[in-house]
Amino acid sequence: MNPVNQYHSSPGKLLITGEYLVLKGAEGFALPLKRGQSLSVTKVNNNDSTLIWEAFSPKGVWFSGTFSTSSFAVISASDKHFALRLTEILKAVRLLNPEFLTQGSYHVKTELDFNPEFGFGSSSTLIANLARWAAIDAFELQKLTFKGSGYDVAVALEAKPLIYAVKHDMPRYHTVTFNPDFAENIYFVYLGKKQRSLDAVKKFNETAVFTTSQIETVTAITHEIVKCKSLHKFELLLQEHETILSAILNTPPVGKRLFPDYSDGVIKSLGAWGGDFVLMTTKQNAKDFKKSLKSSGYEFVYGFNEIVKS
Repeated sequence: MNPVNQYHSSPGKLLITGEYLVLKGAEGFALPLKRGQSLSVTKVNNNDSTLIWEAFSPKGVWFSGTFSTSSFAVISASDKHFALRLTEILKAVRLLNPEFLTQGSYHVKTELDFNPEFGFGSSSTLIANLARWAAIDAFELQKLTFKGSGYDVAVALEAKPLIYAVKHDMPRYHTVTFNPDFAENIYFVYLGKKQRSLDAVKKFNETAVFTTSQIETVTAITHEIVKCKSLHKFELLLQEHETILSAILNTPPVGKRLFPDYSDGVIKSLGAWGGDFVLMTTKQNAKDFKKSLKSSGYEFVYGFNEIVKS
């Protein structure tokens, strides 16, 4: 068996503050996760100039395909739509590094250790890993392929909590420390509905109306949350953030829509509103809290220390 020539791994992410508004200059706060995606590259000893790609999730192989390394044309694929998308990404990599995969044959294996429906960053971790492999700028690759603000790519690269903003169309971020004393009161709950971030951002750009004051307030909330020392203050900041975004998006907060009777803490949307994960605070013990949510149909409930990379 040929040895693995390269191995890269990047963590997933959750954006705690700044959703949507990070695109407009607000500073957002993001956390790295203990779960992510790896990419291994093995050079194959044959002369047919092909790229064999296998993608794994916790459920097993979810994609396999073979590509020509000369043009990245699809030779065979288990999912033609994804194969064509991967071709676009590989062509973008070569645009940034013309020497990328110009000689030889390769076997690439990617492994997600989270459900791809979770929105933890299957795309951003792939971009970060590809950029490391090809020795290119991950943010340039992200602009050519998935667009968005790039905060998720920054988390994938740094593997640390960070404050992120886009200034003059360029990523600006710095890592921070976030180990709250009330971590045991914070949970992340999957709503069971995958939300397409690209569609949500497109709608936001077309319809949202916001003010400079709201941008500044969200930035201030971001900084206050990072240095927050009490659960009560943390909850007040989350509520303020949720109220601002609710007004801008003209959408009721997720807590009022899905958990109208919840009174043990606060609920905040994460990422694109309407799907993926929410942050919930509670004063209940973990066993009782998870049991109550699972009895309501929410199967995936993670405590802060279970899922956030320290």
